[in-house]
Amino acid sequence: MADGDDNDAVLSDVEEDDNPPAPIVTGPISSIRTRSSTDDVSNNISNNVSIERFRELLTELDRERQAREAIEKSKSELQVSFNRLKVLAHEAIKKRDEVVRSNEKLSVELAETVKEKEELMKQKEEVVKELEESVKAKEGVKSEIGTAAQMLVTGIDKISGKVNRFKNFTAGGLPRSQKYTGLPAVAYGVIKRTNEIVEELVRQIELVTKGRNEAREQMEQRSYEIAIEVSELEATISGLRDEVAKKTSVVERLENLNEEKDEMMGELETELKEKQDLVSEYGDKLRVLEERMDSQRPLLVDQLSHVSKIHDRICEVVKVIDGDKKADLSDSLFLPQETDLEENMRASLAGLETINELSSMALEKMKALVAERSREVKSLNETVNQLTREKEHIGSLLRSALSRRMSADPSLKTNELFKVAEKGLRESGVNYRFNNHTGHEKTVSSNKDGNVKLDDDDDDEISTLAGALEKIIKQSQIEIIELQHSVDELRAESSLLKERVEAQAKELLQSKQKLEELEEKERVANENVEGLMMDIAAAEEEITRWKVAAQQEAAAGKAVEQDYVAQLHTIRQELEEAKQSVIESEKKLKFKEETAAAAMSARDAAESSLKLADTRAARLRERVEELTSQLEELDTRSSLINGKRPRYICWPWQWLGLDPIGPRQLDTHEHTSNEMELSEPLL
Repeated sequence: MADGDDNDAVLSDVEEDDNPPAPIVTGPISSIRTRSSTDDVSNNISNNVSIERFRELLTELDRERQAREAIEKSKSELQVSFNRLKVLAHEAIKKRDEVVRSNEKLSVELAETVKEKEELMKQKEEVVKELEESVKAKEGVKSEIGTAAQMLVTGIDKISGKVNRFKNFTAGGLPRSQKYTGLPAVAYGVIKRTNEIVEELVRQIELVTKGRNEAREQMEQRSYEIAIEVSELEATISGLRDEVAKKTSVVERLENLNEEKDEMMGELETELKEKQDLVSEYGDKLRVLEERMDSQRPLLVDQLSHVSKIHDRICEVVKVIDGDKKADLSDSLFLPQETDLEENMRASLAGLETINELSSMALEKMKALVAERSREVKSLNETVNQLTREKEHIGSLLRSALSRRMSADPSLKTNELFKVAEKGLRESGVNYRFNNHTGHEKTVSSNKDGNVKLDDDDDDEISTLAGALEKIIKQSQIEIIELQHSVDELRAESSLLKERVEAQAKELLQSKQKLEELEEKERVANENVEGLMMDIAAAEEEITRWKVAAQQEAAAGKAVEQDYVAQLHTIRQELEEAKQSVIESEKKLKFKEETAAAAMSARDAAESSLKLADTRAARLRERVEELTSQLEELDTRSSLINGKRPRYICWPWQWLGLDPIGPRQLDTHEHTSNEMELSEPLL
């Protein structure tokens, strides 16, 4: 099947040529026959050929022409009908595609409408749910309003119940409002009641503050008197405290000296710990660097293995480019070692250098190969162009030669035609000989009646000549097509080679960059290791110096510490003695304070009794004034009635708790209670 497709493609290429040789095969044969027949007829006419025969030949020629025209017309009609059918088929396909697209659009629109309907249903359900929730919320708000009103009423009742000892607010219920109803009315009543309660509380607080201020003034007077006595006691206490302060200052100085020494020792210990921490930190860094180097060893081993693989691949590429030639390429000698890191780095560096050299050599060879292939492609293009030009030239030469020979001398033999064709082919560079056709000659026989007949050999030779020329032209066209295919293949190979060269160049650049990065990492690692080693050595020297200094200071500090311990022991004994004396003095002070407090309490009791006596005297004075006023009234009455009752006027019945008339019993109770209050401080 593939060979058949190739042959069809070749034939289609041949048929689609700009200068087809078909007229040499089909059309020109009939024209040659007609021309030869007309020439023979004319010659025979000149040789006493009858006019009737000539007319018959002309009628036959007309019939052939008519038949040919009919065939061409039918062919054109068939072509037109075929084109119409093709157009109709294309229109039907377009209509089918449009119908399919419209169906798809309608299906999409239907799906969208279904989705919109579902969304509308969902929105409707959500609206219904929102309505139900709003109804529930409204009912909840109503219940909350009722509960809030109940809570306000109960709360204000409780508050008013707590304030009943000042004033009775519960009588009559909450205040009413004509303006508000419902919850606002309840709120109005609660606010009004709270305002009343607050006003009453403010009034009570003002009364209490007045009484408190009066009591405070009296207490300040008493405290001033007591402060004089306390100042005398404080003077004696301050003398004792000065002595204690002197002793404590001496103790504090000794403790400060001890603390300074302790701080010095602590600073030395902290510095020693810092140096030890530095040593441990540097050791950790060194261990981390060693671990990094150990972790980089397998990476270097993998790198060396990849370098050797790249070297082998580049060697294979160079061998493939050289072909059968033996290239002087050494095998990769970069064997990874798991112990020595420097040798692995050097081996990887050497391997990358050799890879660089091999890649440059392979690049040069690839460039040479690409240049050679490009030259071959150019030469093939030139040969193709030359062959096409030769083909056109051959066709033109053959057509011109045949037309000249047949028009000049129709009785020329075919061997001369073959010679002319061979000469034209030889001039164009094609060596072809018509050996099979040179022995034949064209014979013309004439009848006794003067009729001229064409020989069959003449026609066969001409047809074979045309067929041979057609075959030669087809072969040349096939060769041209094959050359074009080979040119395309060579171009594709050259493009692939260029891509491989570019990829190898990129790989080389990447390997160079990796090599530079590895060299930089190695240099930085070496610098870090050297710096860490120097830091560790300096830290060890400082640690030794600090150890010696710390030991010396520790020895000196121990001696000083022993002296301070002895001094502290003596000072502590003195402190204990001073503490005992201070405790005794404090006991004395406490006793004096207790006696002072007892005296103050006695004075307070005396003052309270004096105050009660003053109040009692004021009350008695008021009572005396009332009695005098009553006596005056009684005098006026008695003067009006009988005016002679000195017994009731002079005798102090009420002072003795007796009332001959009957009223004033509450006053007697008050007098007895006041007398008892006056007698309490004395008891």
